[in-house]
Amino acid sequence: QFYTNTDSLSWDTVPQYVDYITDVGFAIGQEYTRQCLLKHQSDPIYTYKFTYTCQRAFSSLMIPMAYPEKAQQFSDCGASHADDLMHLFKTNMIQIPFIPPTADDQVFMTKFLKAWTTFAKTGNPNCEELGITWRPDTTQNPLLMEIGKIWNTIDGTSFPRRIEFWNNIYKKYSYLY
Repeated sequence: QFYTNTDSLSWDTVPQYVDYITDVGFAIGQEYTRQCLLKHQSDPIYTYKFTYTCQRAFSSLMIPMAYPEKAQQFSDCGASHADDLMHLFKTNMIQIPFIPPTADDQVFMTKFLKAWTTFAKTGNPNCEELGITWRPDTTQNPLLMEIGKIWNTIDGTSFPRRIEFWNNIYKKYSYLY
């Protein structure tokens, strides 16, 4: 009920179910990894949340293939796991057609690739193309870069309310916590 405020699942609760799958499949582990790196790593940590969406996104490509009758309902469900890779590498997956990037996608991809190659060379993603300073994440001042149509820094962490929910469950029921 934390996610849906109801006891039943339906097509209307799919977005909340996706939040649940995101949390148990990715967000919780990502947050614990982030905390571990911040605690034990001396090099700067640059945290990001990828929110850029376009017709080349996995969800935009896969939902119509799996559920054509629901494609319109879920046409704007946000970025999904590994969507960032679609902007670094040409997809060559069976069943997923290659969609050429639009002019906006090209602008985004140039900026994105420049940040990644700058990080690979220097350990710091900041470059002139960003147009914003990407400060390192710290335990005292959590910060992430939202990488979307507009790049902006967000004070805090990804999904804080949902992570707190899972932290409380782990504290209550896990002997490892």
